Amino acid sequence: MRKILVAALSFVLLVGVFGGARALADSLSCQRKNVAVSLSAGGAENQRIAAWICAVGPVAGKPVQLLVPGYTYDHHYWDPAFQPDRYSWVRAATGAGYATVAIDRLGTGESSKPAVTAVTVPTHVWTVHQLIGDLRSGLLTGSKPKKVVLVGHSMGAAIAQTESGRYNDADAVVLTDWLHTPLWLGTPGVVVTSVPAVLEPRLVGAPPGYLTSIKGGHRSVFFSSADADPAMIAYDEAVKTYGTPTEEVTIVATILPTVTLPIRIPVFLATGENDSIFCGPATPCPDAATVKARERLFFGVPITTYVLPGAGHSANLHRNAPALFAAVNRWLAS
Repeated sequence: MRKILVAALSFVLLVGVFGGARALADSLSCQRKNVAVSLSAGGAENQRIAAWICAVGPVAGKPVQLLVPGYTYDHHYWDPAFQPDRYSWVRAATGAGYATVAIDRLGTGESSKPAVTAVTVPTHVWTVHQLIGDLRSGLLTGSKPKKVVLVGHSMGAAIAQTESGRYNDADAVVLTDWLHTPLWLGTPGVVVTSVPAVLEPRLVGAPPGYLTSIKGGHRSVFFSSADADPAMIAYDEAVKTYGTPTEEVTIVATILPTVTLPIRIPVFLATGENDSIFCGPATPCPDAATVKARERLFFGVPITTYVLPGAGHSANLHRNAPALFAAVNRWLAS
């Protein structure tokens, strides 16, 4: 039987999440759990995924969003401590009536860190599939959700679209900051800015072979100066986590149409207008219609697209992120 280990029983109560103070009974609460997973089908469940389950009021009866972060990010991407009223996807989603489960992917944050060769996109796909099964059964949150929405950022979106194309086990998938267009600064940019994690004083205990970005690497590849607060960029630098070369290699295949054409659930696709990875000179992203005209050929279902004006690759961390959150919530409500 799958096992869920409660790592922290205390709840964090946050008052005044949206539009002023709320009564205590209405405030956001979060619980951290460890989820046992295997690295492959039939394998031993000897790895742990750290997950933060958040909701306003009880989780029971709510639809759930499973939030998968990108390369060198962990759950902080979805719920940053810096100006969370502006930048927290978790607060926006829970304020709209969802429960959220934000994870540290395998090899990042507080999750298990197996040998570097085991930390690949296919492994992440399998672990996310297990988490969706735990959500469906009620094992992860204690109750069976009304709906499960799979949400990914960057490599997390590559994982989400691969998982959806293979299993179609969520009710909808939200893909942010990952397109099929050429990787203008993508893999080359990430590779060039990657260094052994042990060279970063804060990550000096990293396992052998693990990587992180050089100082300023996120700023140069993931942010648009036109729409980013320098204080947020500094916060992002302070909480960055690990990546692996095996992730960098195995992520490339996820842009193939054979990955996304089998998806049979509703798809919301969002990007920043100034995403330097996917919105290069020959494939600009000025508006949703332009992106949709390119991307719809890669999906077997109709897609909804959204472009966050002025934002770079890490769209959640740009000043106008609330516009993205509102667009996603409107789509899900429809």
